Amino acid sequence: MEHELGTLYEAQKIELQIIEKETRLQTAPKKLKEMDEELKQLKEKLEKEKVVFEELEKERKKKEKELEVDKDKIKKIESKLYEVKTNKEYQALLKEIEAAKSTNDKTEEDILTIMEKTEELKKDYELSQARLQKRGKEIETEKVRLDAETKSMDKIIGELKTQRDNLLSVLSSELTSKYNTLKGKRSGIAVTNVKNGVCMGCFMNIPPQLFIEVTKNKKLIQCPSCNRILYFAENE
Repeated sequence: MEHELGTLYEAQKIELQIIEKETRLQTAPKKLKEMDEELKQLKEKLEKEKVVFEELEKERKKKEKELEVDKDKIKKIESKLYEVKTNKEYQALLKEIEAAKSTNDKTEEDILTIMEKTEELKKDYELSQARLQKRGKEIETEKVRLDAETKSMDKIIGELKTQRDNLLSVLSSELTSKYNTLKGKRSGIAVTNVKNGVCMGCFMNIPPQLFIEVTKNKKLIQCPSCNRILYFAENE
């Protein structure tokens, strides 16, 4: 039985490699989806920044146009100063000019504020562009790596399954059947090591006398808690 248990334990170690690689294989599509979503969000962020940037540019041009109109208005009012005949009309025109200049000052301040914001947004937009390009290249490289890994993983998993099946083929059908049944019920782990009286499958203590029997590897013993087949591998 010692040889059979050792063979079963070796098959289990290969099984764990298969599980690990199949898990990586299954997570590959999720990783690809996450990377695509990341790129999508970066593009959306860039597009929003572009829209805000363009809106500010439109607002600036609108204000500059308003400023030109108001300046022309002031010139026309100033030209009338020489045509008025009464002091009252003169004072009224001066007030009108003063109000128009005050409006112009406010418009110029608005234009400067918009220009400052535009400059900041332009820098942010350029940084976002660079970030998108950099991340896009990184993701493309990662996709190529994942694709290559996926293709090679299929081959490796096939080879590991062959190794496992070859080991199991020399065992009795009863033992192989028990292994497969436990594997299905216990997340792929049917055989587990025992350390210091603890089952490494469920991490529950086993009775001292039973632990002594397990260390001999002379007969098939199952964990009282998780029912996995126990094997003693001192150096692991």
